[in-house]
Amino acid sequence: MNAESGPRPWWREFGALWAFGIREYRVWQSYRANQVLWITNLLVTTWLFFLLGHTLAGSAAQALGPAYGTNYMSFIVVGVTVNVFINTNLSDPYIRIARAYFNGTMDLYLLSPMSIYTPLLGLMTKSLLDDYPRLFFAGGFGILLFGATFTYHAWWLALLFTVVFLAAGFGIGLISASSFYLLNIKKGTEPVQFLIQQILATLLAGTYYPITVLPRPLQWIACLIPHTYAFDALRRLLDPGAQPNVPVLPIQHALPALPPLAVDGLMLGVLSVVLVPLGVYLYGRGIERARGEGTLTRWQ
Repeated sequence: MNAESGPRPWWREFGALWAFGIREYRVWQSYRANQVLWITNLLVTTWLFFLLGHTLAGSAAQALGPAYGTNYMSFIVVGVTVNVFINTNLSDPYIRIARAYFNGTMDLYLLSPMSIYTPLLGLMTKSLLDDYPRLFFAGGFGILLFGATFTYHAWWLALLFTVVFLAAGFGIGLISASSFYLLNIKKGTEPVQFLIQQILATLLAGTYYPITVLPRPLQWIACLIPHTYAFDALRRLLDPGAQPNVPVLPIQHALPALPPLAVDGLMLGVLSVVLVPLGVYLYGRGIERARGEGTLTRWQ
């Protein structure tokens, strides 16, 4: 926010977010061809993931263990859909900042009395429209065509875990976005998002297979990212036949006095409490550094 004007009332910031949201929705809606391609890409990629899972279902189901039930397609649907779901919170902040920089609009946004965080949140609306609905497409696709089944007796607890996971992912996303100005990473691959989402989450967190198939040191590394706890908790809560009290993650074995779901909730809460304030701080530092250096925008 501008230091001279002081903090604005929350309803003014909400009004600005609403205006950004309407604008991004109209931009998204105006490209009809992109919407068709969006649905086509979603169907093709999820089809490939589920076909692979269906091919491996016989042997893979034996590796699940009692904690996650016996339906491998239910297991993989949770992994694929949650990975798609978190992509907005984790990857999109950097993309939106880069867009505002290269389009020459970031300095205009920050000349207004808005908080420095309002343009970022507002610009993310387009990705909310793109990414969040994929959860229902991919989940429905797995249920209708590949035999995934779920139980919903603890849906409210699954929703709570999802909200905390999204908060932790947004904290990582803010840290990722801060690298644009703090580390001057304006082109190429952004390292924070690449390390967390493309490497650790993909290979270690258990998106496609239980982490018990990994060597023990890699299982402990998997416990450093929020994805691992979200996958574990949601599968215990939603997959049929899952046994919530059977420990799987090494940290769950290390804390035998706590139920596995309690360990998941505790670790997700700790990661959120650490990552969100750290992301807010680093993002703010990056903006102030760019203001001081006059590099908020690339001038054409």
